[in-house]
Amino acid sequence: MATETTEQQTKLTTSLVTALMLFLLATGAYYWTKSWRLTKLNDFNELRADSLLSVKLRLEGDIRSMESQLETATDNGASLDNHITDLHHVVNKRTAEIGRYRQQSSRQGRTIRQLNDQLTTLTSNRDSLENQLEAMRDKIGWLSNSNQLLLSQNKDLQKKVENLTTSLSTKVPISTITGDAFLVEATKSNHKQTAKAKKVHDLTVSLDIPAELQIAGTHDLFLSLTDSQHNAMMAPLRSTTVVLSDVNEVIPVHATQTVNFSRNPQRISFTLTPNGPIKPGKYRASVFTKDAYLGSVEFLFRDSFLFF
Repeated sequence: MATETTEQQTKLTTSLVTALMLFLLATGAYYWTKSWRLTKLNDFNELRADSLLSVKLRLEGDIRSMESQLETATDNGASLDNHITDLHHVVNKRTAEIGRYRQQSSRQGRTIRQLNDQLTTLTSNRDSLENQLEAMRDKIGWLSNSNQLLLSQNKDLQKKVENLTTSLSTKVPISTITGDAFLVEATKSNHKQTAKAKKVHDLTVSLDIPAELQIAGTHDLFLSLTDSQHNAMMAPLRSTTVVLSDVNEVIPVHATQTVNFSRNPQRISFTLTPNGPIKPGKYRASVFTKDAYLGSVEFLFRDSFLFF
């Protein structure tokens, strides 16, 4: 019994020792395994820390680089702002220039349209002038023919003029031609003619104007009555100056009338009433225009006697 008990205790002790050893072995294996894991985790953490430190350092370097780049970018941004401002000025200037160019282009367009219109007008005028020039050439040809005819006629006329000049050289010059058929009539108040000075109531002087005088147009005629000393026969209406070929002469004017010389020959008469008594004597009645002497006639008034 005791032996069995001892064997049992020995087995128990052996079992306990074995169990304890197994427990210790298991515990050691557990702690070794845990320590290995912790060591490995620590190594991993250290590696991770080193990696994170490297990342941190790299990030710090990147941050410094980015800060430098940011500063550079800020400087570049300021430069770009200035450049953009300059570009805005350039763009505004170019915009203004484009506006001016557009205005100039618009004006040039209007000018071109006006020039086209003027060109059309000038073309039309050119065509018209060419037609007129052609007509003028025809007219010049006709005028040349007419001119030849006129030259031929002119030669004939020159011959006629030479013949007339030769003929006129043997005739009286026109400056010596005057009016003719002068007639002086004095009448009393009863319309009977008289030669007595104190009986004269009306005095009529008439003459013919020959065509040879070659007076044309309308002229004023003056009747001047003078005595043998060239004094006025009676008080004149006025005095006037006539311009003759060789002298300017102041004459007393006793009667005037305006005559149209479109028809020649013609007869002209002056009738006047003396404004005072007439003295007996010899008198001259002369007729003038403003620049020509048309002739004169002498007449006589006698004194009254007792019986006639």
